[in-house]
Amino acid sequence: MGYRIYNGKKLLGDVNNKSTGINGLLPATSYQLGVTNYNGNRESPKTTINVKTRGIRLIIPTSLTVNSIITLNYQEYSLGLVPIGTEPAGMFGGGNKRDIQAKVISVDDGKSTVELLEPLESSSTVSIGGINLAKNTSDKLVNVIASPWLFVGSASSKTFNNLPDYQGKYMTVRVWIENPSEDSRVQIWTNKQTIFGNTIKAGQSGYSTASGIIPTGFIDWNLPVGNNSNNKITFGWKEFKIELGNIATPWSPAPEDTQYIVDNTQMNRLQDGSFAAFNGYRAIYFRK
Repeated sequence: MGYRIYNGKKLLGDVNNKSTGINGLLPATSYQLGVTNYNGNRESPKTTINVKTRGIRLIIPTSLTVNSIITLNYQEYSLGLVPIGTEPAGMFGGGNKRDIQAKVISVDDGKSTVELLEPLESSSTVSIGGINLAKNTSDKLVNVIASPWLFVGSASSKTFNNLPDYQGKYMTVRVWIENPSEDSRVQIWTNKQTIFGNTIKAGQSGYSTASGIIPTGFIDWNLPVGNNSNNKITFGWKEFKIELGNIATPWSPAPEDTQYIVDNTQMNRLQDGSFAAFNGYRAIYFRK
């Protein structure tokens, strides 16, 4: 007997365990999650529960009053990337500039943890499975010419999220390979061993998955897609994901790719006495 998991009326996927994780949820957002029994042919009535995720938490290096509500200022293109007065809508001085309420959760050693009471994002990919540790991935197909390998990234390339921290742990990488001109697969290369994924035959399409324990003491690793020939090959690829554990789960973006401000970011004190956290062209301020 298996189970089907729903987000409202949308089917997220089928699972075999009585417990599972759902990622890609927006912070400070309400969801109606549902589950049914499913044997492959018949499905039971849905049982639902309403839940609300907690908000993004920020750390402000000053003492505030626990349980008090403070106002933060969010804006985009705050670093003067274009002259003020010439910005298109959505840039600094345009549509993406607003106040956000936050609650002071705790104070410790002169630092206050505050929780945003609303989401910064407006959309998100909701899926069952583990957190994607590979940043800047997509579910959009990209066609490439590899010679003969396409290197998706390495632990030192900042494509991946703190992968050296996972030495000695089981990890799984999966990528969709479409219509390769030669047999192709994904591999995990380290300076100690190579973990091979299953092969996608020339002219076919499917997921190539590699799982294994990342050796301790390695210097670096790469995650390439391709084959061992000396020829240039062509193929399409998408939905690259690397996660903890030995089970590949459906693709979802890395948290850094869905959150405007990353959870538990510490705000820095500015010269004018205010505090700020930045993520690319996005910024959030606290002014006493």
